[in-house]
Amino acid sequence: MQPQRFLIVDDHPLFLEALETALHVAFPGALVETAGSIEGARRSLAEGTRPDLILLDLKMPDSAGFEGVVSLRAAHPRIPLCVISSMSGEEIVRQIRDLGASGFINKSEKRENIIAAVRRLLAGEAHFPEIARPAEPAGTIAPQGRELEILAHLRELTPQQYKVLGLICEGKLNKQIAYELDIVETTVKAHITSIFKKLSIHNRTQAVLIMQKLKLQGLIVDDQDGFPGEERRHAG
Repeated sequence: MQPQRFLIVDDHPLFLEALETALHVAFPGALVETAGSIEGARRSLAEGTRPDLILLDLKMPDSAGFEGVVSLRAAHPRIPLCVISSMSGEEIVRQIRDLGASGFINKSEKRENIIAAVRRLLAGEAHFPEIARPAEPAGTIAPQGRELEILAHLRELTPQQYKVLGLICEGKLNKQIAYELDIVETTVKAHITSIFKKLSIHNRTQAVLIMQKLKLQGLIVDDQDGFPGEERRHAG
């Protein structure tokens, strides 16, 4: 029997070490790889790592909202992915499930409960806390393929392009963006051209509308002034 293979994606060293140890104890001979960022996980998977299960923290330094879930699911849809996070709540769990994850585990669970959930996931079962399923209010629109596709493409933007996109959504003109980022206006125009191409949009209005829609659906968060993990050059 082949040893179980896991990929843990978490930027908290103590929890990462504790979870890695728990997996080794529960699954003797298991091969456990770790990554401290979504980009690190993507590199590991691109290099040929084929885990039986990805255990992903929802809050990572280089992703916002549910970007990490969408990114890894889009790139590796056949690998089971379980979110293991201290962020909880029915809406969060429901969104994670709707985005195609196989399960959700709260970090506050006892070790034996976490391992039991992992065993279920390895057996091909889903693992989600019991959540109510309220009637959808009129006008509610679940995330569609187009929105999820754009969310995945957001990760292709460079940190500077992500900042430019954020400023576009604030209604800033090219000259204002150039001043805020301390770059020349021609560079701003080049960034905008690249952003529109990567997101398959054609104008600023489309950019603003799609970003607003993603925020309303909880797929990205409002407190990002730029690319996750970065700060604007001119604050305030």
